[in-house]
Amino acid sequence: MTILINILVFLVVFMFIVIVHEFGHFIFAQVFGVKVHEFAIGFGPQIYRKAGKKTDFRINAFPLGGYVRLKGEDPTEEESSDSLYGVSAWKRFIILLAGPVFSILAGYLLFILIIGVWGYKPIVIDKVIPNSPAEQSGLRSGDLIIKINGKYVFDIADMTDMIRKGKTVTFEISRNGKTQEITVFPQLTTQQFEFIVEDAKGELGGKILSINNMELPVYMEKWQKEFVTIKSESGELSGILSNVSVTQERYAIGIYYGQFSNVFAKDTEFFSKGDKLLQVNDFPINSSNDLFDAVTSLTLKPDEIYISTNGTVIDTIITPSGNDVRILYESKGEIKEITLSKEKFIEILSIPGVLESQSVTIKPKGLQNITLAVQRSNRLALYIWKSLPGIFVGKNLDEVAGPLGMVQIIGEAAQVGLETILTIIAIITINLGIFNLFPLPALDGGRIIFALIEMISRKKINRNIENWIHAIGFFLLIGLLIFITFMDIGRLFM
Repeated sequence: MTILINILVFLVVFMFIVIVHEFGHFIFAQVFGVKVHEFAIGFGPQIYRKAGKKTDFRINAFPLGGYVRLKGEDPTEEESSDSLYGVSAWKRFIILLAGPVFSILAGYLLFILIIGVWGYKPIVIDKVIPNSPAEQSGLRSGDLIIKINGKYVFDIADMTDMIRKGKTVTFEISRNGKTQEITVFPQLTTQQFEFIVEDAKGELGGKILSINNMELPVYMEKWQKEFVTIKSESGELSGILSNVSVTQERYAIGIYYGQFSNVFAKDTEFFSKGDKLLQVNDFPINSSNDLFDAVTSLTLKPDEIYISTNGTVIDTIITPSGNDVRILYESKGEIKEITLSKEKFIEILSIPGVLESQSVTIKPKGLQNITLAVQRSNRLALYIWKSLPGIFVGKNLDEVAGPLGMVQIIGEAAQVGLETILTIIAIITINLGIFNLFPLPALDGGRIIFALIEMISRKKINRNIENWIHAIGFFLLIGLLIFITFMDIGRLFM
């Protein structure tokens, strides 16, 4: 039932996104006198058609896109004053540009609505690392980050980009309802390593001296899944090395970002809205970082150990929990204890929006609502513009979702609430608009390039050549879509 609801919500959302985009093409085609044969949602055989005076509206069997079919797009059609290639190149340029622009503007308008109705949640500091630049400068757990260097920040990626430039950053924070400025000097960190050892025997402590008789950073450059012996200042551990993650040197200030609190946001099978997690097995729960450690312990196999290091110094060691999870929580002022299977507890924590956000909501007043929404959208659009080209050379693929991934994302957003689903729609529609602006064959951006060439050269481009280029681009894009879909399938079964 959940899967069916997710699919239905996805189809409604996707149809909205497609209609907005295609309406941009449609409206400006009408303005410039280009005949629109069809306004279609989906591809393939039609399942519904309504004939209009000038344009037929239809819904097709496969609702994974849409199109407006303009007179003159078919090369067999004769060019005339009411066809796409019969009007001036600048008019064709605007018609092609209108789709992406409408998509992007829809995202901006949605963010104005979202911030106006619900406000926004600033970044919150979950934990400050002892003796870090953040602690030395006076940042504290629970501080809300309002601005950095005088600019509002809305997401972790934005804040991280500013810090990793290595330059002095000035935070405007809110603490206990009062704002203040704190200046922090980022420092270059050492490499950090996270890894799991299977069939682990022994124990570690202090600094790692060697792994298979090699220094840790040297070994990790070419690590492979194999039997290893790890020697430390206070002990030795052996087992099969797996699931290695390496974080390279970078500028940082020594904080963990807050995501969700330890308070339940909705009723579940065993917990009520407002209940507060206090302890999971031996893990006191005061922050989202604490809960991550507890969940890591629950997901480890009985013979696995999780180890993280700061350089060669061991930072965290997490051992697996048993099948039963002892949970201490507060409910209506009363301390209670319950024991659940780890599968059931993980299932509860996996419910979208089950825990409250760790941040608080700030509702701007008056025109600040619009300025903040525009700034939020600008920052998102810039990030998308910088990141999307990477997918064509194999980068940023973990940030890309195809149809299956979008079904899951939109379905989970729908379970959280209207604000979350509108935010997802705004992000997707801005993504769609910017993606279509890339100068690639078959995309609006590729067709725009041909219109620009014609505007500059004042010469008609051979239609057959242009159509062949767009056809090749179309099949390449289909190949990319299939590849991303296989990635979605892989994520579902991870």
